[in-house]
Amino acid sequence: MRTHLKIAAVGAALAVTGSAMAVTAQDEEATSVGFVPPALTSPFHVSMAEGASNAGEELGWTVDVQAPTGEADFAAFVTTVEQLLEKGVDGLSINPIGTDSAVTAVKSANEKGVPIIAHNFITPFSEGEVMSYIGYDQWGGAEKLAAYTCELLAGKYGTETADATGKVYILLGIDSIFSHRRTGGFKAGLEKNCPNVEVVGEQTANWLRQDGQAVASVAWQSDPDIDVFYGNSDEMAIGAALAGEQLGLTINEDFFAVGIDGNPPTLDLLGEGNFSATLGVDPYNMGVTTMKTLEKILNGEEVPEITLTPSVVVSPDNLDAYLAGELWTEPVAGSPELDNGEPTVPEE
Repeated sequence: MRTHLKIAAVGAALAVTGSAMAVTAQDEEATSVGFVPPALTSPFHVSMAEGASNAGEELGWTVDVQAPTGEADFAAFVTTVEQLLEKGVDGLSINPIGTDSAVTAVKSANEKGVPIIAHNFITPFSEGEVMSYIGYDQWGGAEKLAAYTCELLAGKYGTETADATGKVYILLGIDSIFSHRRTGGFKAGLEKNCPNVEVVGEQTANWLRQDGQAVASVAWQSDPDIDVFYGNSDEMAIGAALAGEQLGLTINEDFFAVGIDGNPPTLDLLGEGNFSATLGVDPYNMGVTTMKTLEKILNGEEVPEITLTPSVVVSPDNLDAYLAGELWTEPVAGSPELDNGEPTVPEE
């Protein structure tokens, strides 16, 4: 049974009261683990936390979900980890945005002898001992989404996919390896599948729906012919879709909005015909995977350094199969993702 964490809808985004969500403790002797997202302002991280919490509950664990109030608050991220360590947790899973803050957090756990893993992150830190990194190939996933975007543009203009034309605007997340990989992979996918498509602009929208809406509105004022808004996250792309609606444009006819995450609100919009496509990475099951990995570590079992979770482009055509869990495949050992402007998996 899925236990939904207590969250409150605030406008178009999700937020939590304060900066923490706690799962009911089983008993005083229960294994206690900490789960630290970069923030809980995105449905993506809320869904992942729900997966981790429910999986931990099935194990009889106490899962303490704690997060800063904003993704750019790197100092608060470190403080959050240190507070969990002071509580005496038996294990930790973290999802940092800033690598410096991650190293500090990892070293703190190492000093206390607490096993620590990273979720939604497969780039090894420069220092400290992390027992496993869990996440999807952001570059490769963004390439797949770009290939589908080429198909959308080909359909709009009546061409073959390779001959597709059109204008794309990229909504960037906070400057980090996440935005670098998702942008680089998407551009590579466009170049590979529809080289005549032009990226006409890119701007940071901070992973937020309202910022995506604001940036898209200004971009359309400068260039009314933009065909696609691609968001490094779904939330920013949803903002672009709302901006288009305000301008009287029809999504999936006049323009397309595509993003990355596969969040529940995005899937609802897809089903309603109010979004174009998302790279579904199933954050709920990624959260479950983190607890399964921690269970093995606490039982003394070996785990891969890199655990690669699946991703798939979700469109109206395969939405039902995705929602039914039919497109999820078991995670496998994989390669680390580096911030080097190259594919995670070298091309043959």
